[in-house]
Amino acid sequence: MTKVNIPEQFQAIDQVVNTVKKSEGVSQRQALVQTLATLQEERLTEKDKEVLSADSQLALKELFTIDWSAFSFQEKRHILQLLILKADREDKVPANDQLTPDGIGYLLGDLVAKTANLEKKDGQVATVLDLAVGSANLLWTVQEVLQAKKSAIKTAGIDIADSQLALASVTADLLADNQADFFLGDVIGLPDGELLPADVVIGDLPIGYYPNEAPKGMVTAFADEKSYAHFLMIEKAVDLLKEDGWAYLVVPADILSGNKHESILKLFAKKAQLKAFLTLPASFFQQQNQQKAILVLRKHGAKPTTEVMLGQYPSVKESQALEEFLQDLGDWGKLNKEKSAD
Repeated sequence: MTKVNIPEQFQAIDQVVNTVKKSEGVSQRQALVQTLATLQEERLTEKDKEVLSADSQLALKELFTIDWSAFSFQEKRHILQLLILKADREDKVPANDQLTPDGIGYLLGDLVAKTANLEKKDGQVATVLDLAVGSANLLWTVQEVLQAKKSAIKTAGIDIADSQLALASVTADLLADNQADFFLGDVIGLPDGELLPADVVIGDLPIGYYPNEAPKGMVTAFADEKSYAHFLMIEKAVDLLKEDGWAYLVVPADILSGNKHESILKLFAKKAQLKAFLTLPASFFQQQNQQKAILVLRKHGAKPTTEVMLGQYPSVKESQALEEFLQDLGDWGKLNKEKSAD
């Protein structure tokens, strides 16, 4: 198969997005959703012909020269990621709504592959749920890693913003073999049983206060003030796991020692099992106070109860140190899987 020139394909699609944005007077993201939907449909719908300007329609027809089906999953994902990054920058999207960078996604995906037992019996397929799915770049990055490891999964995501889910849905359609299920709603306030428990829960958690009153009985809720949304989402991730499932969450690096950390420690004591806390490379972040870590949890009674893995990923520039660290993670993950099979 001929290797796709990703920058060239990005530029071709981006030119169409820019024309639609200018002609229709919409945001970059709105123009991107329209463009990607047309790319997937491979035609202009009757509604498009009624509501879009002649300039937009002419630009969108340029997409029909692109043989999208000839691209690999990885190539498609990288092109889509570049387009979303451009839209985020143009629209000045808030930090909590921006896509998760590939560097974090690849490390998290590798960790899932090394630790979670995704091989199911009786023809079943493991489920991966992103509880803060956004535009779904983290979900697709993890899927790319697991596909390379020959692990078949079903994907799902939930988000409170319909604009985010619009992007997630159209990118899912363009990633051919994706059968993702998306849900619009507040994951924290989600009633029990609304979503089926997942084998793996992931999420790059938005940081800030939860605007509503926390649901009754949540361990991480604050008694006399607004609770942290990311604390409540950590607890919800555990609630959404199957009994033998795993949660992998991108959280602030100081979450176990910073303000109100006692609520997280209380969660560990009552309903969650801390499996790993791995600080991400400092080079991934512009400022030290922005640094994040991957928090790995299981339900309180999940087996096996092996030692907790604590550490910091070396910089990607320190190739030998990173390789050794990943090998240590692999050995630890293998130990978990072997004990789980006993």
